Amino acid sequence: MKLLCVDSEPIYQEIISLCAENDGMQVKIAASFDDAIFLYEEWRPDIVTLEVVLQGGSGPELAKRLKALEAERFVPIVFLTSHISDFVMNQCFKAGADDFIPKPFNEMLFRTRISTHKRQIQLIQEMYRKNRELTYYQTMIEQEHKMAHQVLDHIMTRSEHQSQNLAMTRLSATNFNGDLALASTRSDGSRMIFVGDFTGHGLSASIGALPVTQAFFDAIDSNMPLPDFAIQINKMLLTILPDYMFCAAYIVLIEPTGKLQYWGGGMPNAYIRRADKSIVHITSTHMSLGILSAAEFESTVSTRYIYDRDTLVIASDGILELKNTEQVMLGASALESLIVSCYDDHDLLRAHYEMEAHLSRFQGESEQLDDITLVAVRNTI
Repeated sequence: MKLLCVDSEPIYQEIISLCAENDGMQVKIAASFDDAIFLYEEWRPDIVTLEVVLQGGSGPELAKRLKALEAERFVPIVFLTSHISDFVMNQCFKAGADDFIPKPFNEMLFRTRISTHKRQIQLIQEMYRKNRELTYYQTMIEQEHKMAHQVLDHIMTRSEHQSQNLAMTRLSATNFNGDLALASTRSDGSRMIFVGDFTGHGLSASIGALPVTQAFFDAIDSNMPLPDFAIQINKMLLTILPDYMFCAAYIVLIEPTGKLQYWGGGMPNAYIRRADKSIVHITSTHMSLGILSAAEFESTVSTRYIYDRDTLVIASDGILELKNTEQVMLGASALESLIVSCYDDHDLLRAHYEMEAHLSRFQGESEQLDDITLVAVRNTI
């Protein structure tokens, strides 16, 4: 480390130099205010020792100047002076002094105090280094997240968007949504819907959306039968996901006639809200996707019928587990009541917005702990 000694007395210049050099430091001497400024800017010392009275200026004024020169580096300024009145000490510390040693001083005291400041410098330098690393990694993470958002947003562009027959809500608990909601109409007029909830939330949970989305639209293009699609998705996720991750999902196919086929695994009940306000439950009877081997996987689909003005509503467990400010969960019973009342409106989008408003009022200021997905499909024959 480097020490700049600013002192007009030759005897103290020599003492300070010997003490610092014996402690393994490089030393340069400045006898005046201007010399100190010049050497400081040229040499960039790690520690400065400073006398109160200087040729061409005062020690406190020099301390202010030196502190102003260092915006990003910590350089301790230690006053070594025979002027030890409370007034002088107060001036020095107000000017930016980090330590104050009265003259005359012994070598042991000087070396002890300088060693303390050296350790402090090392700790602060290490802190600066780690902060630079953290800033770098934070920048890299932000860039990667931006890229991931662009990729995920791009793959969703083929999915059908809001209409008088389809309404979808996806609310993320973090920057990335671990839920997936896709809908598209095949060439035979049947609409396929995929609602998935990957383990956890955040970026890791959303990674599975990439292959699932591609497989979904491939199935749309080829009019793949629903059981075959379920088998394909399970096999794919079993291969690419780690053991602790899986995807709870509903896969639904609604034919133009109103026949509704569905495969459900690991999801809460879905609902068919009839035009007469009655409710038919859609139950998820299988294991989640990405858990069972091909031999164990069950691709059996169930059948229901959805008639004119009926509404299919699929909600992820993030809605059931939504808590209000009193930490009370919404639950299945309250959700079913909301579905009955809100989707009475003939305008599906208006009904869906009303549903969103009810959920928002229930949540209030409480924190959203899980991703939320709500999909509503209305049949008009």
